[in-house]
Amino acid sequence: MIFGIGSKIATSTKLKASSAQLKSWGRRAKGLLHLLMLLTLVDAIFLCAFYAAVCLSFAPFVVSQDSSYLHLAPYALVPLAGRFVMRLIIARVISRISYTVEGAVREELVRKLLRVGPLSFAVKSSLSTLFVDAIDDIMPYFSSFLVTMRYAMVIPMICLIAVAVVSPGSAGILFCMAPLIPFFMIAIGKGAERLNQRQWKQITRLAVRFQEALDKLSIIKLFNIERGEIEKIARLTKRWRVETMQVLRIAFLSALVLEFFATCGIAFCAITLGFAVYEHGFDYTRALFVLLLAPEFFLPLRQLGFTYHARMRAMGAMTGLMDLLSERDIFPDSLPSREQREAARHVSEATGSSGATGTSSAAGDSTSSAAGDGATSAGDGAAVSSPDAWPEWMRGPINIEFHDFEATYPNGRIGVSGFSSEFHAGEVTALVGPSGAGKSTILQSIAAFTEASAGEIVVNGHSCSRQDLLTLMARVSYIPQLPNLFYGTLRDNLKMAAPDADDEQLKQALALVGAGELLSRFADGLDHHVGDQNRGISGGETRLIALARAMLHDSAVLLLDEPTASLDRDSENRFLDALKHIGREKTVIVVAHRRELIAFADRVIKVTPSARDPHDDSESAAPAAASADATAAPTAAAAAGAAQAGVSDAACGAVAAGEGAQDHDSKEAR
Repeated sequence: MIFGIGSKIATSTKLKASSAQLKSWGRRAKGLLHLLMLLTLVDAIFLCAFYAAVCLSFAPFVVSQDSSYLHLAPYALVPLAGRFVMRLIIARVISRISYTVEGAVREELVRKLLRVGPLSFAVKSSLSTLFVDAIDDIMPYFSSFLVTMRYAMVIPMICLIAVAVVSPGSAGILFCMAPLIPFFMIAIGKGAERLNQRQWKQITRLAVRFQEALDKLSIIKLFNIERGEIEKIARLTKRWRVETMQVLRIAFLSALVLEFFATCGIAFCAITLGFAVYEHGFDYTRALFVLLLAPEFFLPLRQLGFTYHARMRAMGAMTGLMDLLSERDIFPDSLPSREQREAARHVSEATGSSGATGTSSAAGDSTSSAAGDGATSAGDGAAVSSPDAWPEWMRGPINIEFHDFEATYPNGRIGVSGFSSEFHAGEVTALVGPSGAGKSTILQSIAAFTEASAGEIVVNGHSCSRQDLLTLMARVSYIPQLPNLFYGTLRDNLKMAAPDADDEQLKQALALVGAGELLSRFADGLDHHVGDQNRGISGGETRLIALARAMLHDSAVLLLDEPTASLDRDSENRFLDALKHIGREKTVIVVAHRRELIAFADRVIKVTPSARDPHDDSESAAPAAASADATAAPTAAAAAGAAQAGVSDAACGAVAAGEGAQDHDSKEAR
């Protein structure tokens, strides 16, 4: 029972957070929504004027063949034309609301994705569904529900006032019947909200499962498990179909209830007006006016009931997005806000219209200054791209020191603990050790992907804070275990690191890393198209292109995570030759498992896994992942013999060592 109550509380908290987030996005179009209410007010007045003109012109002629008021009929075209114009303007405003809010939602989601970083647990395969389907489910909340709510706030009020002027009794009936529709709408909507959340979770599971099946199609065929996967997807599809039909059943039920009460309200008005006309001599012109306005009175309320399901669908979709939006930020917001972009655009337009060189130069300075200020304020320590803005400790070669460093992942797992070592410029340093020891975490810490929970990182004698490491990113290139190329051409992927580089420089970078043969193999050269997930490029070629891209970045620190894992012997030799060339003045740190790469390194540092349980806070659980520098180096003859055999005995000794690390001078072996 206690666990059930806790689950309900957590669900209620998430729903409140989702509702608050939707309202905050809606405030982006606050001015447009106020304008919509004003336009709706004018439209409602035109509506009442049109029905009044029609009743006054045609009612006497229809009832008693009195044509004395027919000359007023053309005047009914004036409010009708006014309604037509108002509807056009309202449609434009609604379109603008959708455009404004959708842009704000997508921008905030992308900003949040960039702020949580690539290692966040919120970054998962279901994000593709969230960024497409979830936004499609959220947008009707703004374009339908909020708009209809404004209609329901204005049109019934104006109709009620108009009816009260000609028939106070009918106005009382409408006033009493009106609350029943929202009441039952909310009562039924509560059940629909729960069903929408279940439906959204089900479609998310189905989408993730189908995406995984597509990604692992080769493995599925290899192990002949197609039938099992088909049955699982079919079972998820059936569950989703059942959830969808339950939602539709609630939607149809609510529509029936809303129509029932609206029809009862209109019928009650018609019955009372009929008795009033025939029994008490009530003016039939006024009675006709009330009967024409009664459906218009209930119409926005009925539409609000229909669009209330758009709110329920939006709340269901928000349950998935809140996992991302509630994630703790790792990176600052380095993108300029809309206001900053608008200010920069206005300055640019003013610069273009001035025409004078001096004015243009001054405006250009102000633009760059504004952009810089915007980046500083928004980024709060984001990477500084201009070398003139680098602090002194970032200039020149980069030497990095770790002192009792510890990094912990969001789930409590310790990535690395008690790590102490040094990395010097002009050297290739290999990190070795068993899987899970924390080698990749060390690279990610330098690249500012993770935060330190203890210890410090010192760069050129400067103890770096989180903000300093974000600034250092301007001089760091990081190639992960599985580097990615973006959808586009080879030129597009290479120019990400150097937008101003010409084709000759791109070709030189490819040739330097041993990937020059790619251009001769591809008929279209640099215009060769790279598909989704590096389609059309092999794993080894992807690593070479990623290394060429890192070269074009011209960084001082190069981080490589198992760079030769999928390369053949020839490609590996070309890769190591290129790494030897570009690593003369850089601080190169590689995570290595292959013996050839270990033998190639100038220094080898062994990283051992932490023996501490993440949930154990006792003093006896001391960190075990430490590394120390050993000064012993192998003799040239022994190293040469090991190199001829393809293995460095000294490197193997470093891998097999217990605690600490050993540095090896493998240059003698080469």
